[in-house]
Amino acid sequence: MTAEGVVPPWWTRSGVLVFLLLLSLLPLLQPGLPPLTDLPGHVARWHIATAPDASPLHHYFRVEWAWVGNLGTDLLAVPLIGLFGPVGAGHAIAILIVALNVVGMIALSRAVHGRMAEVGLFALPLAFAWPFQMGFVNFELAQGAALLALAGWIALGKRGHGTIRAGLSIPVSLILWTCHSAGWGLFGLMAFGAEIAARIDRGDSLPIALRKAVLACLPLAAPLLPMLLAAPPGAGASASADWFNLPNKLLWVASTFRDRWQWVDLGSLGVILFLLYVAWREPRLRFSRRLLLPALFVAIAFLILPRLMMGGAYVDMRLVPAIWILLLLSVGPAVDLRLGRTLALAGLAFLAARTVAVTLSFAERLSERRTELRLISHIPTGSAVLALNYRPCLRDWSDGRDDHLPAFAIIDRDAFVNEQWAIAGQHYLKVAYPQAGPFQADPSQHVYPSACAQEGRSLTRALSTFPRNAFGHVWLNGIRLKDPRRFGLETVWREGRSTLYEVVGSAALPRVERDLPDAGRRGERAGT
Repeated sequence: MTAEGVVPPWWTRSGVLVFLLLLSLLPLLQPGLPPLTDLPGHVARWHIATAPDASPLHHYFRVEWAWVGNLGTDLLAVPLIGLFGPVGAGHAIAILIVALNVVGMIALSRAVHGRMAEVGLFALPLAFAWPFQMGFVNFELAQGAALLALAGWIALGKRGHGTIRAGLSIPVSLILWTCHSAGWGLFGLMAFGAEIAARIDRGDSLPIALRKAVLACLPLAAPLLPMLLAAPPGAGASASADWFNLPNKLLWVASTFRDRWQWVDLGSLGVILFLLYVAWREPRLRFSRRLLLPALFVAIAFLILPRLMMGGAYVDMRLVPAIWILLLLSVGPAVDLRLGRTLALAGLAFLAARTVAVTLSFAERLSERRTELRLISHIPTGSAVLALNYRPCLRDWSDGRDDHLPAFAIIDRDAFVNEQWAIAGQHYLKVAYPQAGPFQADPSQHVYPSACAQEGRSLTRALSTFPRNAFGHVWLNGIRLKDPRRFGLETVWREGRSTLYEVVGSAALPRVERDLPDAGRRGERAGT
């Protein structure tokens, strides 16, 4: 009971919020590494970084630790691998990321509204939004920490502890940048918007509110110092591309909940849109400017940023869930208790439905992955494997999430695989295997039909031109070769969508390049 003797609504009680947190974690409680697209690649990198001196991995990779804005899960993994092993560490970190995002949402609602607002319950399933499903674990860790930091920023501002907040902002911003630079940028946008709204709520005019918000946010610029001091020449100089691609941006919005079943995921987005429309029209619900303005700033950044920037992909897409989270959390508690109870029950039902859907999806993906990974035992320890992941011109809503599946050969067999990221100024991992030529690192594992050659290297060209003295095996995923000997390959193992080939001969690039006879026929792919 409260000080006035009024029983608080059930959805605001600590015990219920703990239950909602545990419910949100249910999809991750299944055994095995969660089926997130990039996660095996991250786990493989951690494994390389902690491998003993005698490991053959040191013949292929070099670890040069540096303070860069992309280290969140890597720093956590170093002690966790000693306790749980690489896969166990990856599992634990995935659970931590979801928990941090859910706790951050709850804390943010309480900081703004004084308690967990009913509409805010609909935001909790966004902990499993598409950027998380894609396995952007460093960014997702930073996003969860940014939500929690924003809650602290708003709470300290309400209490008038501006000096304390300014002092804390320096280490907090450095931590966020270390986790992932985009997470630091996200926090800066949100804090700036929240501060402008707070100043306006106190009666300041917009120009004065802007000036005071800029001054208040200056400590958040602390990461600029390590960025300027530590960046090697040319770091982050990768060209930005795909600016103002409206069709792509609409796809990113539609893909907010993208997982396995398109009608379920689009229907979930429809629920969010309908709910926000109702909240806008319903006089018994009010939006808080302290989260509406941050949502607006993040939305503007989403529209301005390109898809490719500083070596990173899907830079704009990563911001979409944060927009929805801020909009949903901005809706305050209902004035009418009956309406509040109805919204809370609906929010609980929405969370339960999304949790069940993701849990079933993960169970199917883990089963599929176990089938694929049976070929691992046929890879010699310490060997070099060319990974080729065949991507059709038009990808399914539920893609195979196999972009970094061959990373398990690094984890389990200490093999070299060409799927690791190695961008100067972004990663501490360096590839030390020049024999691999252009097939040293991500994205060289992606191959396409010749019909969409603009996307990247075609499968036919990759099989005909890879350095055959550098690789003993080829792991081809997503398609089967009708005549592998045409490319100097011999089938070793075939399971599901994956086939392992041994390199036994030579191959010449055809004079007129064309797709393999079965390259475009989906019926040739196992599992379809």
